[in-house]
Amino acid sequence: MMPSGKTTSGTQWRVPFMRPDLPPYADVAREMEAAVASGLLTKGPHLRSLEEKVGAACGTSDAVGVSSCTSGLMLVLRAIASFPSMRVSTCACEWCPPACRSAPAVERDEVILPSFNFLAAPAAVVWAGLRPVFVDVDPRTFTVDAAAVKAAITPRTAAILACHTFGCPCDMSALTAIAGTAGVPLVVDAAHGLGSTQDGRQVGAGGLAQVFSMSPTKLVVAGEGGVVATSCGCLADALRVGREYGNDGGYDCDRAGLNARLPELSAILGSASLARLPVVAARRREVADTYIDILRDEPGIGFQAIPSGSETSWKDFCIAIDPALAGMDRDALRAALASRGIDTRAYYSPACHRMPAFAPFFAAGHSLPVTDRLAATLVALPMGGHVTPDVAALVGREIRQVLSGSRRTAGA
Repeated sequence: MMPSGKTTSGTQWRVPFMRPDLPPYADVAREMEAAVASGLLTKGPHLRSLEEKVGAACGTSDAVGVSSCTSGLMLVLRAIASFPSMRVSTCACEWCPPACRSAPAVERDEVILPSFNFLAAPAAVVWAGLRPVFVDVDPRTFTVDAAAVKAAITPRTAAILACHTFGCPCDMSALTAIAGTAGVPLVVDAAHGLGSTQDGRQVGAGGLAQVFSMSPTKLVVAGEGGVVATSCGCLADALRVGREYGNDGGYDCDRAGLNARLPELSAILGSASLARLPVVAARRREVADTYIDILRDEPGIGFQAIPSGSETSWKDFCIAIDPALAGMDRDALRAALASRGIDTRAYYSPACHRMPAFAPFFAAGHSLPVTDRLAATLVALPMGGHVTPDVAALVGREIRQVLSGSRRTAGA
């Protein structure tokens, strides 16, 4: 049976763009019922259990559950901005920046990050009182270009914010070396990272912190939610206080926080979903392999390259459209697929440096050619709990038919 769904306008999709990959309700019903009966709906044992499981999977000493990946990034970046004034007596972790122990000689207020990313990343930078410095991405992997990051380092750099784009692990080795030389923390927007591996291990242990999402589009779903993985004890403490409005437990507050708590019901769902991660990730790999097998010889279609030694979660599967070879541009292809009942997305279009909220931070005269090209040519194909290899094969065949028909028409 083909999956179906409706848009907000009532359009019937043969293949919706996404559908949450959820555990069966029976797997969570008993614990949810008990949590509701207890009245303990936040700051309970299920949150602590989920944090322990994510920390163990990532290989970090701490994992801090938060209401979303966005709030996690906000709190991490606010903590970095506040490190010079934090009351920290000792901190032996590898990645805690020198500013944690002494105020920097020059104000550090810039965060280097890729513009080719979801808008939550620069929003978190601005919310933390810092300035985004946008750089380009690698044309093959779509992850941040380490050479561009190195070139953007200045005495004002406060942090590097990388990203595992669509689940493809970024070049942690190169970025770690750059951050170490510059003496600044490396943070990773790992929203797409649960299910991604480097050297056979779940990503999450590199840098000062990696921040995961558990929203409905991800492989691990908590409804809404996120987890910050870190081995910096003072950062973990700052996050636990920050997610409680800044309340240190004594109804006092020396740094403003926000309500970023992860509810118990979300933690229950997240834990059950985390237990299914190997199965969900394996199915996504099968779906991605099917898309690639069907489309690899189609003129004008390119794919994201996954580095050797890495596995992507395939949170999203995107194809790049070269209009000169494909016979149509990205937007025309999306429209044609929509007419056949197949929903797609244009990621990330517009890129962050083109958005009115963040364009003022982008220096005049600078350019990000790879980012602009990807933003104009990428199509994200359906992926989620409803997409099997058979569904992917159907979508792939429809794409081939659309493109071959367009080329025939152009040649007539």
